[in-house]
Amino acid sequence: MAISAWRYRLMRPASFRGVEFKVEDAARSGGRRQALFEFPKRDDPYAEDMGRRARRFTVRGYLIGEDYDAKRDALIAALEMEGPGLLIHYFFGEFRVSADSYEVSESRQRGGFAEITMQCVEAGISPSLGIAEATSANLIAAANAASKSAADSADAAAKKAASEPVST
Repeated sequence: MAISAWRYRLMRPASFRGVEFKVEDAARSGGRRQALFEFPKRDDPYAEDMGRRARRFTVRGYLIGEDYDAKRDALIAALEMEGPGLLIHYFFGEFRVSADSYEVSESRQRGGFAEITMQCVEAGISPSLGIAEATSANLIAAANAASKSAADSADAAAKKAASEPVST
């Protein structure tokens, strides 16, 4: 009997920054950002759409086996690293996320097993990167225009000097 596709996906490990773990359950939230305006003496509000809300992920996973503690420590180190990392999840896909918080629980009764709950938020791309690219492109374009203008002025001055008679 063949394993159905969704069951097969459940058996695959997830990972964060390349550190693999098994997933017990996960949730994703998102939506739209709204600026809500409520006016005095009016019964109807006005909601202005301000764009997509950042996606948030809650992943409850576990590490199991003789070396679970080394895997746990590697995952904690990955979660505590500065900057965003790649979260690969078998249902959600691949996302560049920042780890917001995590909680690890272990018990004597379940030796060789650590459960970890992670809260992550979609990282996106820094708006300053686009500004820096636009600024450098504008700077290069302005420098090229100034260089061309200076060359054109020098050519014009040379032509004018060449066309004028030399007085003695």
